[in-house]
Amino acid sequence: MCAKRESKGKKTTVRSKKKRSSPRRKKPKVLLNSKYVCILCASIVFFCAVLLATTFLLNGSSDEPSVGSKQEMIQEGNIASLSAPEKNGGKGAGKSGSGAKPSLGTGENREGANVGNDSASSAASLGNAGSGESNKNLGGGDGGYKDGGYSEGSYGDGSGKNASFGNGNAVKADPEIASIQKPPRPDGGIIETRPKFNIPPAKNAARLAFVIDDGGMSVANVKKYTSLPFPITVAVLPGLPHTAECAAIVRRDGKELMLHQPMQAKNLGINPGPGAITPEMDSWGIQQIIEKNLGELGPGVKGFNNHEGSLITEDKLKMTFIIDLAMQKGLYFLDSRTTSQTQARQAALELDTHIIERNAPFLDNAVTREDMLNEIYKGLEVANRAGFAVIIGHVDKSAALLPKLLEDMYPELVAKGYVFTTPSRL
Repeated sequence: MCAKRESKGKKTTVRSKKKRSSPRRKKPKVLLNSKYVCILCASIVFFCAVLLATTFLLNGSSDEPSVGSKQEMIQEGNIASLSAPEKNGGKGAGKSGSGAKPSLGTGENREGANVGNDSASSAASLGNAGSGESNKNLGGGDGGYKDGGYSEGSYGDGSGKNASFGNGNAVKADPEIASIQKPPRPDGGIIETRPKFNIPPAKNAARLAFVIDDGGMSVANVKKYTSLPFPITVAVLPGLPHTAECAAIVRRDGKELMLHQPMQAKNLGINPGPGAITPEMDSWGIQQIIEKNLGELGPGVKGFNNHEGSLITEDKLKMTFIIDLAMQKGLYFLDSRTTSQTQARQAALELDTHIIERNAPFLDNAVTREDMLNEIYKGLEVANRAGFAVIIGHVDKSAALLPKLLEDMYPELVAKGYVFTTPSRL
């Protein structure tokens, strides 16, 4: 095996190379890519799901149409294809009040006009027989209008005839249900209401000064006016059982206090009441009675106006003294204009001063809500024409209606641009 060679005295041992047999090839390892494994598994799961779903649908289908198909039939007017209980609106057609599915027909209607559930909590319910909170509420029994208000999208006259939806007493179904159905509103079906009153917009911030005369008889009636949420003036009569108490209520509630000064009318049969100015009084007597009446009301009186007084206000000499006395005491005089022949304005001109005058109709010549509302509308016309309106009512005469009417109108009057004020600010 080995051969020895000598080269220059050195021994070199050379080993012969063995011929090695060819090495055994290793089998390549098969590596499974996780990506393909996931795809394969997903495909298998999907296939199984499709197979199960198909089997479920085939086994669960029946001759009865699904809820969705029922709604499509209704929208297309194909009510005849529904089963008899569904057309008749039987109680078994849907679970009332659950809100889970759009129930088709609950109530007592005979031929399927009531489409919707009792609670109407589903967004897809068409009409209701209960609370009416559905976004597609078609019908409510009032025909759309109620007490001057308006509900957009409300159909039905309350009688349940023809196209009345969801009132529970419908008699006959209209095959063209979908043709009158309004689409849902983009704001989620919020009901909009029209204003209760037909109030014109104010021009140049027109001012309204409401004066309520004849305080002093009933404290409770005075409180109805002083509790109103806007400036108002109460004129209190002197010499009455609750004069001082009513004046104190006006001051306490922050309203404007006025002396309602009695004066003799041309009709001598009318008694103006205690503390009145009469034709036979001279200037000294007039001054004495006015000062006494002011003292009875107490502090905080801003001015005074005439109670009755047509005979006195037509006397320019007496009116000149009365207005001059008001100026000396820092008070305004409001002419209630109980006569068209009043001399108060002319007397003020001669004194180089001004007075305030009622320039709108009395509110409560007729004590009904409708009549008083019409008088207020006339006052608004005056305010828009003249810039302001002095409007007079009476405490006890209209206490049952006028305070509530003014309170109801107040938000809409402010929204239309009117400004509530008092005579002292005019």
